[in-house]
Amino acid sequence: MIEKPLVESPKARRTFWEVATSEKYFKWFLIGPILLLLAVFMFYPLIYALYYSIQSYVAVGEAAFIGLGNFRAALHSGVFWTASARTFYILAICITVELTVGMAVALLLNREFKGQNVVRGLCLLPLLAAPLHMSMEWWVMLRPTGIVNMMLSTVGIPPVDWFSSKLALYSIMMMQIWQWIPFSVFVLLAGLKSMPKDVFEAARVDGARGWYIFRRLTLPMLSPLILIIILLRTMWLIRIFDPLFGTTRGGIGTETLDWYLYRINFYYFNIGQGSTLALIALFITIVICALLYRRLMIAMGLAK
Repeated sequence: MIEKPLVESPKARRTFWEVATSEKYFKWFLIGPILLLLAVFMFYPLIYALYYSIQSYVAVGEAAFIGLGNFRAALHSGVFWTASARTFYILAICITVELTVGMAVALLLNREFKGQNVVRGLCLLPLLAAPLHMSMEWWVMLRPTGIVNMMLSTVGIPPVDWFSSKLALYSIMMMQIWQWIPFSVFVLLAGLKSMPKDVFEAARVDGARGWYIFRRLTLPMLSPLILIIILLRTMWLIRIFDPLFGTTRGGIGTETLDWYLYRINFYYFNIGQGSTLALIALFITIVICALLYRRLMIAMGLAK
């Protein structure tokens, strides 16, 4: 019997590449570039905003520590609450209309008919337009001498001032709804296409029809996708900016929270107050999205 030596031979030294591609370190090798990008484009601006939110700092002056003074000033500002309320009003109207119309169009496109691929392609076109370019095009079409008023005049309707104090906000909401309805349509259409057909056939055999099937089967099965649409559109609408930049520039009663933040930062160069507003907007977004995400996990059966 050969005895085992008391001192084992040292292991061969591995190269850097062998260590980097090993099972233990390779995952960090893959996500390293993403973490670097996040550090540069997310964490640094966040830390920058946190620092200046407690400073009284205008771009042409010296920064001075004021603690929570910027937060108190923002929360006691009537303009802040008006802009926030207007933002949530836009959010509620746009999401409701987009989901309602999107569901109706998705149900129609779920049927088999000639030319369905052409119709689906045409429905996708609004989503392909750049938001700023789209808003500028709508501005041209909706002005007093634009094509929309020209078409209305052909049927005897006088020109409408679409960007008056009463209609400007609704014109902007209409532009948003027109562009983003295809998003709801195709997400819901994908859900409709993936539903098991045998469940609906069994329901019809049992005598269920139309609205009852939609309310008891279709809608519950689509609820996770509906929540995903609400979650994403909430994040996007809280920072609605491009339609305002291309049309009213926040005037005529259309200033939202994101435009108010932009105005404080880049019109008045009040970096301290602007950083505070950005953090408040971020906090509101995180809270709402966390609640929606929790509801989504419950709907998917991943949480109680």
